[in-house]
Amino acid sequence: MFKIYRTIPYFFLRSHFHFSITSFSSSSSSTKITEIVSTNPFLNYLIDSLGFHEDDAIAVYSEVPHLKSTTNSNLVVNIFKEYGLNNVQIRDIVSMAPRILTVKPNKTLEPKLKVFTELGLLGPDLVKLVKRNPLIFSRGLHTQIIPTVDYLRNLLGCDEKVVKMINRSKWMLLPNSSLRRISANISLLKKYGLSDEKILKLLVTDPQRMKQTPELIESKLQYLEQKLGISRDSPLLIHALVAVMYRSESEIETNLQVFRRFGWSDLEIGRLLKSQPYCLNKSEAYIVDKLNYFMKELNYTPSYLMGSTSFWTLSLEKRMKPRIEIIKILKKKELVKESLSLSTLVNYSESKFLGFLKNFETHIPGLCEIYKNRLKNSKVVE
Repeated sequence: MFKIYRTIPYFFLRSHFHFSITSFSSSSSSTKITEIVSTNPFLNYLIDSLGFHEDDAIAVYSEVPHLKSTTNSNLVVNIFKEYGLNNVQIRDIVSMAPRILTVKPNKTLEPKLKVFTELGLLGPDLVKLVKRNPLIFSRGLHTQIIPTVDYLRNLLGCDEKVVKMINRSKWMLLPNSSLRRISANISLLKKYGLSDEKILKLLVTDPQRMKQTPELIESKLQYLEQKLGISRDSPLLIHALVAVMYRSESEIETNLQVFRRFGWSDLEIGRLLKSQPYCLNKSEAYIVDKLNYFMKELNYTPSYLMGSTSFWTLSLEKRMKPRIEIIKILKKKELVKESLSLSTLVNYSESKFLGFLKNFETHIPGLCEIYKNRLKNSKVVE
C-alpha cells in the first residue's frame, strides 16, 4: 500500500474541530478526529469501504472537501473493480490521486481505463501509472492519451515495451511537443549511426534524456566526436552521450585535469574514455579518491586501470576496498598467487565472493566473518 504521507491541513482541522491551538494535545486530537469521522458520511465511506485509516481518510478528504455525497465515489470504485482492481489497489490509487473520486465514471474514467487495460496496464501496473502520473485521468483521452499510446506503439513495436516505458517515466503527461522532440532526436541519433536497438534501449531505460532539445543532443555528440575523439562508429557512443548529457565542457575538462595531475598522458586519457566513457559523469572528488587508492596505494598503472570497467563503476568503500583488503591477507599468507586478478574478484556477486573465501577458512578461521565486519564498517564510514 502507498500510505499517504501528508500533514492534515490546519485550516481543515480548524474548520471542523473548534478548539484552541494552545490547548491542542494528541489525546484531544484523537477525540476530535473520531468525532468528525463519525459525523461525516464520506469519511465513513473511505474507512468502511476502502479500509483507510482515519488520518489517511481525512488527508484524502482535505483534497476534495466539496464531496459530501458518496454516490459518485461509489460509482468510481465499482468501475475500478469491474476492471479487476482490488480494494488495496483502489485505495492506493485514491491515496495518490484523491480527485479521481470526482471524475465522471462512465464518460471520463471508463474509456481511459479501457485504453490502459487493452494496452496491458493491469492491477499493479495501473497503480504504478497513477503513482507516476497522478493527473492522468484529467488528461484528454483523444488529445493526449490515445495519441501518446499510438505513438509509443508505432515506435516500440509491441505493447510490452510500451508498458515498460510508461512504468519508467511520466510518459502519459507528455505534451505533443515532447513527442515531436523525441521523434527529432531519434532521427538525429540514426544520422549518427546508432542502431534502432540502441536508440530504443535508451528510450526505454532513460526516456528523460530523449526529451532534451535536438540542439543539445547534437552539440554533445559533436563534442564527443571532435573534442574527446569518441567516433560515431564507437559501440559505446550511446554510453558516452548519456554520461555527458548533463555535464558542461568545463566540468569534464576539470575531471580530465585530475587524470593529468596523476601522470596520465592525453593519449592514455583518450583510450580510457573510449573504452570506459562512464568516467565522464563522475565528480572530481570521485575520480581523485579512486586514483589515490589505485595509483598511490595499490601502485596500479594507467594501462592496467584502462582495462577494468569495474574499477570505475563499483563503489570504492562498499565493494572494492573490503575485498581488496581481504585479498591482501590471502596474498601475505601465500594462499593465492600474486597474479590473482583483482578486477575479476571485485566483480563477483556477494554470494560468489563469500564462497571463494570459504575455501580458505581452514587456513584462516572466520575469514568470511572478518570480511563481513570490514564490509559493515566500510558502509558506516561511507
